[in-house]
Amino acid sequence: MKARAVILAALVAGGLASSGCRSSAPGTALNLTPERWREVVTARGVDPGDVPMPMYVSPPIREAAEQVAGPGDDRERLRRLQAALLDRRSYAFEYDSIATFTAAEAFAARRGNCVSFTNLFIAFGRALGIPLQAALIFRRARSEREGDLVMVYNHMVAVHPKGRYNTVYDFYMSRDDAAIELKLIDDIAVAAISASNRGVEALRAGDYEKARVLLERATKLDPTLPDLHSNLGIVRWRQGDTEAALEAFREGLRIDPHRPALLHNLAALYVDQGRTTEARAALAAANTREASAYLLVVQGDLEFAGGAMHEALKAYRRAHREEPKLYEALLGIARAERALGNDAAARRALQKALKLRPDDPLVRALLEGA
Repeated sequence: MKARAVILAALVAGGLASSGCRSSAPGTALNLTPERWREVVTARGVDPGDVPMPMYVSPPIREAAEQVAGPGDDRERLRRLQAALLDRRSYAFEYDSIATFTAAEAFAARRGNCVSFTNLFIAFGRALGIPLQAALIFRRARSEREGDLVMVYNHMVAVHPKGRYNTVYDFYMSRDDAAIELKLIDDIAVAAISASNRGVEALRAGDYEKARVLLERATKLDPTLPDLHSNLGIVRWRQGDTEAALEAFREGLRIDPHRPALLHNLAALYVDQGRTTEARAALAAANTREASAYLLVVQGDLEFAGGAMHEALKAYRRAHREEPKLYEALLGIARAERALGNDAAARRALQKALKLRPDDPLVRALLEGA
C-alpha cells in the first residue's frame, strides 16, 4: 500500500488543531498604514506589490460598516455587522471554500472562505474604530482526500479581545470564551496564510512552480507558522527536490516538534526513499491527540508499508472511531486484518465499506477474494 502525503491547506473554514486554554500575545503588525505595510513587507524580503493588505479599509467598506452597524456599543455594532453578513436577505456573504480574498475583494465578491470572511469583518470593525484581530482556532483538524493527497483544513476567525475574554466572530458563532483555544495572529501572518492558501490551490491544479513561489513567499512573510513549511515541503517534493522538501519539513518541526502533519509528511517522504526506520521515528514523535481521522489513516498506511500490521490496524481502527463513515479507514482495516489472517474481520470491514460506496470496484474485488 503506497503511503499518502499530507498537505496542510491552511485556513479554509472547517476544523483545526492543538493547544491549551490561552491566547497568544497580540501580533505587532496590526492596522498599519499603507506606507508602513510596504515597509514591513519589504523588511521580510518580499515585494510589497505581491502582498496586498488583507484588511485594508476602503471607502466603500467604511461607508457600508457605518450604515449597517448603527448606534450602540461595540458589541451591539459588531453583532449587527455579523448578522448582516450572514443574512441572505441583506448582504448575503456566501461561503466558498477555495476563495481566499482580501477584505476589498470579499466585499466586492460577497463570498469567500473563513480567511475572506475574517478579513472583511475585521475591516468593517476597524472602520468603526473597533480593534479587531485575526486568530486561529485550535481543535481537532478536519481533513479530506484529494487524489493521493490528504488536505487538512484549519479555521480562522475575527476576535475582539477585551481583558481576559475574547469575543469570537465567524460563520458559525459569536461568543465570549476565556477558555477558547485560539492563537491571535497579526495582519502579516494573515497575508502569509493567504499566500499559502493560493499556493495550495496552485498545487492542486498541478502548477508546481506557481505553488512554490507562493509558498516560499508565505514562509518569508511569517516563518513562525509550521503549517506553511509543511505546504512548501510538499510542493518541493512534487518537483523532485527531496532535499529541499526535507529541509522545509525540518524547519517546520523546529517550530513545533510534534506537529502531526509535518511528521506524517516527513515519514511519508522517508518511506518513499525506503528509509523505514526514520519514518517510524517520525511517526513516534507525532502528537496523535491532534491528528485528524485522515492523518490516522496515513499513519496506518505508513505502518502497513513498513510491515507493522498490528500498529497499522490500531491506527485504522482509531480513524474509524473518529469518523465511522470514512471509507479509507474501513479499507485499511480490511487489508490489515487480511494480512494478519483474520479473513472474517476483513470481510466485515469490507461490507461496511461497500455500504458507503456500493459501486466501488476495489471493495467488490476485495470482497470476492475474501
